[in-house]
Amino acid sequence: MKSMRIRLPSSFRFSFRAAALLSAMVLPGIASAALPMSVPSDARLPHPAATLVGRTAAGRILTLSFALPSRDPKGAAEFATRVGKVGDPLYRQYLTPSEYAARFGASQADYDALVAWARTHGLTPGEAFTARTILPLSGRADAFEAALGVKFSDYAKASGEKFYEADSTAKLPAELAGKVSGVLGLSSYNHFRSLARKLPAGAHPLESGTGPGAAFAAADLRAAYSIPAQAYANKPQQLGIFEQGGFYPSDISTYLAKMKLPNVKLEVRGVDGYGGGVDDPGVELEAVLDIDMQIAINPAAQKITIYEDGSDTFQVALVDSFSAMATDHSVKSISVSYGQDEALQGATAIAAENTVLTQLAAQGQAVFVSSGDDGAYGDEPPALNVSDPASQPFVTAVGGTTLFTGPKEVYYAEETWNDLGAGDGATGGGISSVWAMPSYQVQFGTAVATANGGSATYRNVPDVAAVGNPLTGVAVYSAINGGWITIGGTSVSAPIWAGFYSLANAESEGLGFGALGFANPAIYTVGTSFGYFYPDLYDIYDGSNGDATIYGVAGFNAGPGYDNTTGYGSFNGTNLALELALLPTRANTNPPSAPTHVEAVPAAKSIVVSWKKAPGDIAYLVVGYNYQTFASLPTQLVTATTVTISGLAPSTYYYLEIVGVSKGGTNAAAPIILQTLK
Repeated sequence: MKSMRIRLPSSFRFSFRAAALLSAMVLPGIASAALPMSVPSDARLPHPAATLVGRTAAGRILTLSFALPSRDPKGAAEFATRVGKVGDPLYRQYLTPSEYAARFGASQADYDALVAWARTHGLTPGEAFTARTILPLSGRADAFEAALGVKFSDYAKASGEKFYEADSTAKLPAELAGKVSGVLGLSSYNHFRSLARKLPAGAHPLESGTGPGAAFAAADLRAAYSIPAQAYANKPQQLGIFEQGGFYPSDISTYLAKMKLPNVKLEVRGVDGYGGGVDDPGVELEAVLDIDMQIAINPAAQKITIYEDGSDTFQVALVDSFSAMATDHSVKSISVSYGQDEALQGATAIAAENTVLTQLAAQGQAVFVSSGDDGAYGDEPPALNVSDPASQPFVTAVGGTTLFTGPKEVYYAEETWNDLGAGDGATGGGISSVWAMPSYQVQFGTAVATANGGSATYRNVPDVAAVGNPLTGVAVYSAINGGWITIGGTSVSAPIWAGFYSLANAESEGLGFGALGFANPAIYTVGTSFGYFYPDLYDIYDGSNGDATIYGVAGFNAGPGYDNTTGYGSFNGTNLALELALLPTRANTNPPSAPTHVEAVPAAKSIVVSWKKAPGDIAYLVVGYNYQTFASLPTQLVTATTVTISGLAPSTYYYLEIVGVSKGGTNAAAPIILQTLK
């Protein structure tokens, strides 16, 4: 059937492609107040390829999540957008969870009514999330059947994997009309949805890193992407990860020891009462990969909190974990290496996720999500599909590249990851069939994606990229999966970006500019610009994420600027971190005076530069380049007024510039050119 588009008050648009979901929608005034009310839910029957096994055991314990409507969804979306816009009066005026709940959360009376109804049916309320927009309920299958007017049955897929599913959408009594916007957990058809991809057996890597199996080690990634050390040790960074199950801490310890990395504190946060443990080898591999990559990029992280729910359906686990992250309000940079096609995820789950992701953006918490590993086609080729939650408007979708490096693993080039012809995946990317194009994808009055075949109407995916091809993969350790493994997928690229973003966040907080928050407004503002002699983002021109020979339908092509394979590309870490941290100075409301009395004393392989502090300065940028080869020097951010620039060539001229930074802008002293000694 053709897509049906329904306009919602949040200004975002949904497209419901599954007949079961269409029939579940409730329109005001249609149902009699005396009858049970159907509510949107994630039941997806029929499944033609599944075989009925029998009724679900009456005593089986299930967790379903009930979504409650925000009291002002349009206002919440507007606030979350404005809080990330440079120059807006609300810029970086983030809310606390309690403030968000008071302004945009669900009604306390509606929440209490739902809790009371649940208890009368023998159902147990789970975590009380601050915004009240999600309420997990646990109970016996037969209790849910009686409460919701459904019947649960067990089915087997052709692979032998079993799942349960309700025979219809949920029905609630008339007194709860308008108080519940959706029910999640009525189907476990798609349970584990991790996106990691191992290097195929017998495959020959395209690059040689310094890690086990010639894969990229942690130091290789930091070298390739010019990752700076964390500035401002007094601004500790806490990162978050969503996982559908547990991991073995010894695997992390083995990786950290081999990579000579510190033992960053790991905190496991069970969601919906999950007790931990390794339930699935694939999830264990995903979890250690995500943790390893965040630490590899930011070894100075104070703590990483892993939000785990391995018991519940993917939809329930994801939205409840997002709710826990929003309630805890401790992690500012989050990665999610899971996802499935928008149509498979379902409109009910997508809407519930969006409510919580809007809250995270309003609270200054950034979420980076893998864009998928099946090219432009997703889970249901040959149709073009994008993955949820990557296509959500308040997350940063991260695509995958093939990374090429030079001597000492310095960055050489990247291209779009595409091994579809060999059956080994490709970066996800394309056009959402759910979401209208968010405002940040329009720059200077032009939709950024149209030049390379993207949409001028709907959300384009991804936003950025990093290494993802298993043929240029990273080394991780998982004993249950065989030890050292070379692995790729956009499961690699998303935590790399989350780790990097925490470094940029430390610089921003150290400068007194506050948390960076949701990344996309800043990334699209920076775009492909150059700053301080290096590109901020490495634009990726080559490749595609489709194969018309195999699927009969072409995917999307890379090209200059934004494209639907790698977004705006990968990053030069040192430069982009500074660019993001200094973004508030673009308003240029009251720039400082330029530093004065700049003096430089050269040696054979170094130069000592000093200057006098100018009124209003809070920090300084030290930038420069080799005046003979035009090779840039690493940009330094310092608070002192003396700095030593090392690693220079003897008898060589260098161009140097000292830039004062204040909350009102930047101002550079006159540049100097001098020669190092013999």
